[in-house]
Amino acid sequence: MTVITVCYRGNSIAGFKAKGHSGYAERGEDIVCAAISALTQTAVLGITELVKADVQYSVSDGGLCLMLPSSLEEDARERAELILGTMLLGLRSVEEKYSDYLKIIKREVKA
Repeated sequence: MTVITVCYRGNSIAGFKAKGHSGYAERGEDIVCAAISALTQTAVLGITELVKADVQYSVSDGGLCLMLPSSLEEDARERAELILGTMLLGLRSVEEKYSDYLKIIKREVKA
């Protein structure tokens, strides 16, 4: 199962951590993993390439983590949060259909 922890500062999305393999099908055939990867990786690309935000992220086998720095300028933060919110909408849609393979957790983080 893939677990995605969505981190919030108050009502704002501050980042996410995706961990694990969905286990829906064999590697290369796993549509749940492909959907999760496409949504999370596109969010990272949108934030780094379109917003041009200097964010820290890490990629590993079965993992992707991104956190918005609390020092991010307001305009960039708003655009990054919009991208993260869109990612979350897509992930929730996947979770509704494939709840045995994806779990989304909400976590509050300090500023």
